[in-house]
Amino acid sequence: MTGLGGVRLGVDFGTSNTVAVVAGGDGRVRPLLFGASPVLPSAVFVGPDGVLTGSDAERAGLGAPAGLELNPKRRIDDGTVWLGEEEHAVADLIAAVLGRVGDEAARVGGGTLAEVVLTHPAGWAARRLGVLASAAERAGLGPVRLLPEPVAAAAYYVDVLGEELAPGRCLLVYDLGAGTFDVAVVRRTDDGFAVVSADGLGDVGGLDIDAAVVEHARRAGGGGAAWGRLDWPQTADDLRARHLLWQDARAAKEQLTRRPGAEVRVPLVEAAAHLSREEFEALARPLLERTVAWTVRVLREARVPREQVAGLFLVGGSSRIPLVATLLHRTLRIAPTALDHPELVVAEGSLHAPATLLTHAAPTGAAATERPAAVAVTAAGAAAEDAGPQRPAEVTAEPGTGTGGVPIAAGELAHAVQPGKTPKAAAGPAVLAVLAVLLVVVAVLVAVLPDKDQTPEDRTSERLVGELKLGASPQDMAFGLDDKKLAVAVGETAELWDVAGRQRIGQPFTGHGGGTYGGRVNAVAFSPDGDTFATASQDGTVRLWSMRTNAQVGQPLVNRPDINPNDDWRYSVEFDKAGTRLVAAGLRGTAVWDVASRARVTLVDGGPWDATFNATGDRIATGDQRSLATVWQVPGGGQIGKAFAGHRKAPDVSDNVFAVTFNRDGTLLATAGGDGTVRLWDVASQTQSGEPIAVREAEDVAFTADGQYLATAGAEGARLWRVSDHQPVLGPLDSSDHYGAEKLAFSHDGRVLAVAQSGGFHVFLWDVSAV
Repeated sequence: MTGLGGVRLGVDFGTSNTVAVVAGGDGRVRPLLFGASPVLPSAVFVGPDGVLTGSDAERAGLGAPAGLELNPKRRIDDGTVWLGEEEHAVADLIAAVLGRVGDEAARVGGGTLAEVVLTHPAGWAARRLGVLASAAERAGLGPVRLLPEPVAAAAYYVDVLGEELAPGRCLLVYDLGAGTFDVAVVRRTDDGFAVVSADGLGDVGGLDIDAAVVEHARRAGGGGAAWGRLDWPQTADDLRARHLLWQDARAAKEQLTRRPGAEVRVPLVEAAAHLSREEFEALARPLLERTVAWTVRVLREARVPREQVAGLFLVGGSSRIPLVATLLHRTLRIAPTALDHPELVVAEGSLHAPATLLTHAAPTGAAATERPAAVAVTAAGAAAEDAGPQRPAEVTAEPGTGTGGVPIAAGELAHAVQPGKTPKAAAGPAVLAVLAVLLVVVAVLVAVLPDKDQTPEDRTSERLVGELKLGASPQDMAFGLDDKKLAVAVGETAELWDVAGRQRIGQPFTGHGGGTYGGRVNAVAFSPDGDTFATASQDGTVRLWSMRTNAQVGQPLVNRPDINPNDDWRYSVEFDKAGTRLVAAGLRGTAVWDVASRARVTLVDGGPWDATFNATGDRIATGDQRSLATVWQVPGGGQIGKAFAGHRKAPDVSDNVFAVTFNRDGTLLATAGGDGTVRLWDVASQTQSGEPIAVREAEDVAFTADGQYLATAGAEGARLWRVSDHQPVLGPLDSSDHYGAEKLAFSHDGRVLAVAQSGGFHVFLWDVSAV
């Protein structure tokens, strides 16, 4: 279908729906219509009469659900899918959808397509892009040019809407589709756009809001037996009734964006549930607040100051819900740009993006080893093939590129725009020559003249004793019993490193992963005797490993067997001092297990970010999303006293208490909050001890073994503070690239502090013995 003449085609292949636009020779852009709608469901049905797509596939699936795949994009990592009576390559399913789009575009354009642009999530790396390119080729589209979705949105914002976005400034792209939520920070460069940071939530989208509407209709009352048929349809008639119910829920949701009320008709029950705008917003608010909090997190992790954000652009069909703009405006103090048809933005914007940002997909198979060089992607996306929801990672430039991923010559490196800095005019040759001489003079003076005011604590660069260079961003660390080994959570694995030799030991611990959202390992811990190693993952499991055999011990521990583990990401893991119990915090509460029996002994509504044992193991503390830290009894799970409240409450990232830790005897509890403070609490009196310690973007805290000092991790690196008076005694301990610190781990002898780089690929080891 390709050729030198004809139309240009831009395709936004989505999780639930696909949208495409064509541009003719006259430059006029119009959406493709599939029937009467510009939205083509991404569903594929395989039956005895062949392959169907879109609404045809959905209808056919009502009678034979085994042949229906509603979301082939979510299956891109599976290789093959069993439909009907046989296996089918995922690339073939995607090709069926793209082929339907290509046929319609060729019909509109008279049989030829001059150019095809296919968009994709910003975090997709070579393997997924290879599947997408292969699908396009099988669909007869020929070589396509691939473009990250937020870049397409930014191009629309500038070229179609005519909004100003000067080089060096950023656009925040909020994309709420039917199946998923994505958010990205896109920087305007001199010749295009670069993705600074991107992340998303795989379990929040328009379909999840539809589910809340259906649940409201259920609570409206009546039809108990009929609801059983709607929940678990056994006949074709039941399937059709369920399909009609969800269609009506979606229609009610869309109607409530324009009107104060709507009705949801419930088939089989033969009743209608009324839903007001206020009731709908109460249903949708918890889901939308999660997307807003994630937006704040991505923006913060991108290290883009407020003054560099030029705009907030809402795309994706579900972003038209009025409450979306309200919550974002209230939280970010940025007026969102919203459109009547936000679902068309990415497809149309793909035809306006600078050509330098478009690239042919890497081939599949062994040759698929490179990421597209045109745009930078998140470190997590490169390492884990877009493993799903996670804390955003700092974007890193490819070798030979600037910070935004745009190629620059070696001679231009000195003038590359750094994140968080406004570009300035280059100095003239004469000025540079004078500055060079002055720098030499200053360097000589610094070398020969003593600094009477400098203390040993100020010379932090002399304390850097080691550096571990990883393949992805470290999420957590733990020293082994003899301090000779350091375990590091990297991607979906945990690695062991030799501390003295700075070399990785053996093969990584693998086993986490699978499911819809991947299995990034968020936390690691050693048992006190050093014989057992634990990992906690966003796949919802905690796994134990033998240090003697490096093999997994027993079955994975799950918080609650009645829920999908993929909805219960685990963010922390820790053994008690006796090694008999294990605690892990996560989205669905914090659980404590007996290590020997593997029985869960406690489950509390605390978390999700961190949990820690006290010295005797009969209490745990949790940090949550409500600006609170809470102490609980183990076993039993009863709350002890009132929650520790003092961190600033706000409907954004500052609502989070990211880290909690007890000192050696359990008399003090330290908390790190999203409000930029670290606080110490007297556990017995449940009062705050001293003034808060200011730590910008506080992420982690750790006491020294003797409890005299407290280490903090934040945007300026790691610091040590004297507990008695909250005064700094060391730091900031930061690398030369100033990424900041995210996680901390003290060696057992207290001589070394390991610091995980925030968004970078390094763990730095600092000598803190002479504080």
